[in-house]
Parts: sequence; C-alpha cells; structure tokens
Amino acid sequence: MLKKYVSYLGVFVLVCFSFFYTEKAADIVRRNDPIMQMIEEVKSEYEVDPIEAIVVGDEIIPGLNGRQVNVNKSFSNMKKINRYQESLLVFDEVMPDLSLAYDKYVIKGNEQLNQVALMFTVDDSNNLEAISQVLLEKNVVATFFIDGDVVQENMDMVESLAGDGYEIENLGYQGSYTTDRFEWTNNMIESLTNAKTNYCYTEYKDSNILDLCSHHKMYTIKPSIYASNYPLLTVKKNLSNGSMISFDTSDTTLKELPSVISYIQQKGYDLVTVQQLIEQQSISEK
Repeated sequence: MLKKYVSYLGVFVLVCFSFFYTEKAADIVRRNDPIMQMIEEVKSEYEVDPIEAIVVGDEIIPGLNGRQVNVNKSFSNMKKINRYQESLLVFDEVMPDLSLAYDKYVIKGNEQLNQVALMFTVDDSNNLEAISQVLLEKNVVATFFIDGDVVQENMDMVESLAGDGYEIENLGYQGSYTTDRFEWTNNMIESLTNAKTNYCYTEYKDSNILDLCSHHKMYTIKPSIYASNYPLLTVKKNLSNGSMISFDTSDTTLKELPSVISYIQQKGYDLVTVQQLIEQQSISEK
C-alpha cells in the first residue's frame, strides 16, 4: 500500500513539474517573440494615469479613468495575423481612487474634457415642447429636471422627451424634495423613460437634499452656471470645460437658446447629458 502511495505521489510530482516547465517554457517563448517585445516597447506611449476627483469641502469635480495596455490580450490578437499592428492593442481602464461621491455636491464635469452639459429645470410645461424642438433642430442632447406634478400631468411629453434621447431627472415635488414623494416621483420617471433616475438638483447648498439623494444613491448636482437671466450673456462670461449650465423654461430661455447653443459649439465644446459629463470616463476619450 505504501509503495502505491509513493508511486502516485511520484506521478503527481512529475505532472506538476511537467506543467510548470511547460508554462515556463511558453512564457520564455512569448517574451522573446518580436510581437511581444514590440508591445512591451511601446506600451508606455499609450498608457495614461487616472485623474483623481477634486474635493473642496462638500463639493466635488469628478475624476477620470486612465488606461493601460493589456499585454497578453494584445499579443493574442496580433498573433492571429503574426505581426504587430497598433489597431489590435487592447486597453484596460484604470479607475482613480475617487471619482464621484454621493455625499458631495457635483459642481461641474472634469476640466480635462472639452464638454458642456445643458440642464433645464421644469416646474411647469410652458415652452417645454418648444425648447425640445430647438434642441432637436440643433441636434444636441440635454438633461431635464422635471417636477413630479409636471411629470404626472404630462406623461406623454415626458415619454417623448426620453424617446428623443434626453435625460429625465427628479426635480422634487411642488418645488421641493420631500421623503414621502421622492420615491414616487422617481418611480414615475423610471416607468415612463425605462431609465434609472440618477441625479437631484439644487442651486443652493441644502443638507436635507444632499442627505436624501445620497440615501437613494443619487448624486446632487449644483450647476456651475445659472443662465436663466440673460442666458447668452451669462454663458459667454462663464463658459469653461466641464460647465453644467442651468436654464429655466421661460420665454427668455426659448428666445436665446439657439444663440447659446451656437456660441457653445463655435467655441469647440461638445454638448452632452449630465450623465455623460460627470460619470467615470476614460481620459483617452477626450
């Protein structure tokens, strides 16, 4: 019996050694392959460190993901054609230690990205359809923070806005965020848009809003530009990378919105939704 166990042990050790040796030999072959050597040589040119979020007190500007070359996957891709080809490099995103936080006011997007977000606070349905038409004609997206009353009374319009690619978020109920109506408004929006609500809105620091939204795993947006009065002039004076620009749906906004959009685009900015602006992105997408 003992000889039998010794024999089995010997076979096991031999198999393990053989496996280790095979893997070691294969690794040496890979490392000496000209394709692998080229990948190792150039990978530092493509790798980008992540950018940490900027936090000042209870305010935050989101960070950005970096990237690194996935050497093994890149090598496997190129071995299929047996030569180095830049387009076959595979990248992995590298996340910063901190990019966003629920318990902070998000005041703008990362300044490394040449992007701007337009936001509209909707506490009645006046001009809502006309404003959305201007956005459609200009082929730009935006984020609408809509009061629960307006959502309830204009469900078809909310569905239409979502169908046109606009982001719909919770503005509270009758002008304020309250615990008893918060989830109700979220559920209404989500059922109409088939998308999760992610953000709350405030123009002033309010710990009650911050706590409520944080509890529901939603970020609190505090815009960097309030453009309800003299929209075009205000934007011209304050526009910068990462700006989150807030408008109401007044006649003044409707009148000046086409000029505002044209000015932003002439300055070379991409217009995106709030989610596209602030949620973790790769710096390589700049």
